[in-house]
Amino acid sequence: MAVAEGNSGDGGGGGGGGARIWLLALGMFAIGTDLFIVSGLLPSMAGDLELSTAAAGQTVTVFALTYAVAAPVLAGLTSAVDRRTLLIVVLFVFAAGNALSALATSYAVLLLSRVVAGAGAALYASTASAVAAGITPPERRGRSLALVYAGMTTAIALGVPLGSAIGDFSSWRWAFGFVALLAVVALAGLWPALPSVPGPGGTGIRRRLAVFRVRHAPSALLVTAFWVVGTFVVYTYLGVLLDRAGHVGTGTRPWLLLLFGVGGFAGVMAGGRLADRVDPRTGLAAAVALLAVVLAALPPALHSTAGTAVALTAWGLAHWCAFPLIQHRLLHIGGRHGDMLLALNSSALYLGQTLAGALGGLLVGAGRLDSLPWTGAGFELLALLVVGVAVRGGGGGRGKGTPAGGGDGAAERRADAASSPSGAQGTGHVRA
Repeated sequence: MAVAEGNSGDGGGGGGGGARIWLLALGMFAIGTDLFIVSGLLPSMAGDLELSTAAAGQTVTVFALTYAVAAPVLAGLTSAVDRRTLLIVVLFVFAAGNALSALATSYAVLLLSRVVAGAGAALYASTASAVAAGITPPERRGRSLALVYAGMTTAIALGVPLGSAIGDFSSWRWAFGFVALLAVVALAGLWPALPSVPGPGGTGIRRRLAVFRVRHAPSALLVTAFWVVGTFVVYTYLGVLLDRAGHVGTGTRPWLLLLFGVGGFAGVMAGGRLADRVDPRTGLAAAVALLAVVLAALPPALHSTAGTAVALTAWGLAHWCAFPLIQHRLLHIGGRHGDMLLALNSSALYLGQTLAGALGGLLVGAGRLDSLPWTGAGFELLALLVVGVAVRGGGGGRGKGTPAGGGDGAAERRADAASSPSGAQGTGHVRA
């Protein structure tokens, strides 16, 4: 992965480097809006295309599954492509997919458009993270990663309500057009602003599979999956839980969900700063432990509007605080395989969401709605257990002041040897 030289790649908001990070975050804002916007548009989509609500809901499933499957496959196939070029291309593909969604006149075209948009989104997320790390000095890398993913959390807080309002005011088609426009704006800004960032290379299937032999990589991805299931087994059915509690009216609910997004934005920024100051394993363990406590405290909190507001803010903060710590840790574990680990992490995220929806559906169908928060807390404890095992094993983190992205040297050499006669690969440098 490319490495920044000097301070011009400062991701904290100063100079041209900061502007580039904000543009990468704008792309993530577009993707986050696309991820969450559909749920609010399902009734109008179903009515316009003469579909059942369940059939319209499959557009969400198609997008998520495409994202999960495409992320590692496309990352491997494009690993030799310059990262700047790749970002421009995938933003164009993502924008085209959403434009096609806006113009879809049949269910088949709509599903196809979600596949196209999902593929573009999958590759953008991991590539943007790698580029942000590559054009930022090591001591500010965690904050840059946090800022990029703050685009995602901001989408929950602002993009989704805004997109839903556009859909309510005019048509669900204009909401997808809004997402396409966001992607085009990010593309137009990044095209002249980003430096050339060489890809890590090594596109062979053996090299792509070798990343699983990097020490601590499988357990780190398992942490991501457990962490996602823990939150989304509850969040997916939050509306039903609020209805059961009976203290939150329909007019209040959007403001409460906004608080989840506000907490998420604060959390992702706090997690980025933690990643630059402490061992990411320690910070991640603390964030996941806090998340388990918040989820366990959710049932009594939902019995009042004030309690719900506090709980959702704390939930968003604790959940998203963990994400930059996860990303930072993966970049360190992966070393020169960091791009592939980030792509696999995207797959873990969406497979976790799929599992969360299915598991939550089984519990709700069995009349166990009230057990969802406890189930979520249990999965967070499983994630904490896996992190604890890694801490005792002494791997997967870094001491303070050690640049992220270094990776486990022996594991890195083993993975390279499995896919390359010489095992050697240049790192390359880019001046941001």
